[in-house]
Amino acid sequence: MMDQLTSSGGMVLFTCAGAAVLPTVLPYVPTDIIKFMNVGSCSVSFGTQLWVGSIAGLTMFRTLKRRTFGKVQSKLFPKYATLNTSCSLLALVTYLQLNGIGPTEGLSRVCGKWEGLMLSYCLLGNVANSLYFIPTTTRLMYDIHARENALGLEDEVGQTSPLKRSDKATDEDKKLLKKFNINHGLSMLMSLISMGTCGAYLYFISQNLKF
Repeated sequence: MMDQLTSSGGMVLFTCAGAAVLPTVLPYVPTDIIKFMNVGSCSVSFGTQLWVGSIAGLTMFRTLKRRTFGKVQSKLFPKYATLNTSCSLLALVTYLQLNGIGPTEGLSRVCGKWEGLMLSYCLLGNVANSLYFIPTTTRLMYDIHARENALGLEDEVGQTSPLKRSDKATDEDKKLLKKFNINHGLSMLMSLISMGTCGAYLYFISQNLKF
């Protein structure tokens, strides 16, 4: 069930369902609960990205053999992307509800404040990762693993692909590595955009906190 949900097709259906259902349900939810959902979803997403990107990812990279690390990431990242997309969608929809903005109103009103703009970019970055960059990067990674196994190249801890340093690598192998690096870099950029805009949103709303 989880693998189906975190696939590209499952992510499309889940996002569309959430976007359709939430605006019809939230008017019946107490305002304080909506505020909690808004702040909580952003906090979960920001914390998840900070943990995976700066702690868990680096620890696994420096501990596991590279192909094992890649296999773990290939199972972890679709779930990571699904969680972040769900949280950013919930944050944006609850923001619209709290500010009296209808789901069919123009982007000019949604993005009229920095808060709305940040949440919109956060959702776009997560959707791009969920639907394209993570699946594409994973597929290219497995293609690289297949070539490494075919050439009998060693699998090491904390190292980049041995195809880069192998005399056995062909021009096609170099093109494959280049495609992987581009897609992996863009996926990391989408994650940074998502985390940065989510953090900026939390900063903006924290200015209105009173203790």
